[in-house]
Amino acid sequence: MIGVRVWISVVFVLFALVQFYQWVKGFILPLPIYVLAGAFLAIASNYDKGMAMIISPSDKQSLTSSENQTEEN
Repeated sequence: MIGVRVWISVVFVLFALVQFYQWVKGFILPLPIYVLAGAFLAIASNYDKGMAMIISPSDKQSLTSSENQTEEN
């Protein structure tokens, strides 16, 4: 009796997964969402390469002191 319940549960879970996969496969996001997501990823991946100085000027002192150390060597 327990084996039948397990089989029914497994079949139900597999059915739900297949239905969810088909729904996700047919789901299309509009172009502006892709553009905004791409811009967010670009900013997030390049945050430490210059955007940090614009957003938080308190870190500028630590950046200039590390630059002075590399120039002296």
